[in-house]
Amino acid sequence: MVRIASEAGTISGHSLNVPPGASLTIALSLVGGSVIVEGFAKRAGKGVSGAMIVLVPKNPEANRDRLRRDESDLDGSFSLPNVIPGSSTIIAIDDGSDLDWAEPAVLAGYLKKGQTFEVGDRSQTPMHLAGAVEVQAK
Repeated sequence: MVRIASEAGTISGHSLNVPPGASLTIALSLVGGSVIVEGFAKRAGKGVSGAMIVLVPKNPEANRDRLRRDESDLDGSFSLPNVIPGSSTIIAIDDGSDLDWAEPAVLAGYLKKGQTFEVGDRSQTPMHLAGAVEVQAK
């Protein structure tokens, strides 16, 4: 499931709490499958370890539950699990561990230099990014 929307209930993650006696109209968006997105974080052609990697979905304010985060390994590799179909941008930030990565406004300035890609409904798992994600200064 991608999103739950309701006017009268309280939504927490993928759970909907309905008050007693409430009459609701509920809209559900379902997506079949997810993939692992793998790639490398590099600077000047060399792998960078310890970079914060964030997958930012299109319209992140409305899709906060689709944000994904990892830290690059010694060789610059990273892996982002449970990525659902749609358009996203991956960014790599040097020493970004203290940034509020779940806040789209904090990430907005980094998106211009990120790598945008599309996960299709029938994408292979894992999905390997064609090019390296350039590591940006914090």
